[in-house]
Amino acid sequence: MRAASITLFALLLAACQPAPSFPPAPTFDGGESATVVRVLDGDSLVVAVDGEEFEVRLLGLNAPEGSECHGDAAREALEDLLASGTVNLVADGEDQDQFDRLLRYLYVESTDINLELIRNGDATVVQGDHTRNTEFAAAADRAANAQLGMWSAAACGNEQPPGEIVIADYRYNPPGRDADNPNGEWVVLGNSGIDSIDLSGWILRDESTQHRYRFPGGFTLEPGSDVVVRTGCGADTQANLFWCAQSPVWSNGGDTIILQSKDGTVVTRARYSGDY
Repeated sequence: MRAASITLFALLLAACQPAPSFPPAPTFDGGESATVVRVLDGDSLVVAVDGEEFEVRLLGLNAPEGSECHGDAAREALEDLLASGTVNLVADGEDQDQFDRLLRYLYVESTDINLELIRNGDATVVQGDHTRNTEFAAAADRAANAQLGMWSAAACGNEQPPGEIVIADYRYNPPGRDADNPNGEWVVLGNSGIDSIDLSGWILRDESTQHRYRFPGGFTLEPGSDVVVRTGCGADTQANLFWCAQSPVWSNGGDTIILQSKDGTVVTRARYSGDY
């Protein structure tokens, strides 16, 4: 059918530290000046406003985590963009995320920080409840097509994975309620090359940080063959693999399907704008 010692001690010590707590979020109407306290990763930071510290999550994008390929580079890119130490925060749509972080666009003078990160391939777009979906998505497409940053075949320091795996088809909005029909949500991957490809440990993911599917060890896709990765649970076969996710994966409002080799190199991607 063609229809995702010292170092160890320091890590252990950090894991035992309590998560920082922040005051309730203030309301920023039209923008607010803040001082950068520290950059946490490629898409979040701590700022000070009138002497109080707040954690900010950059709106409309998602950078690789520190442990992922290009994660350190994404954090360094944000640090460089915020080197002046002063930033303007602008809200759009939802004020906070589920972790009570402020959702904001960042500006340093006339530099649009969110857009710069996407444009340079240091983050992928996250389509959602904000007014810049189209602009950000187009910037992400251009960066991916130019193989910049996280989209580069050399981003993880290795050669591009062999073979020709394509996203042949997908369904993000199954009939009925998505939660009631998880296996009606799927992505079809095809091997359009002439060689068998071992997909062991490869990663199928979306725009978010939460959704990651790793292919089981020993799974090989033969030339001219397809495999359907279904969101729900079931018994894996050569033709169907089951994510067994706890909730729907592919957003009806727009998402990016990303396939990565086991080291994190992006092999292929497909973005759709969704139903609303």
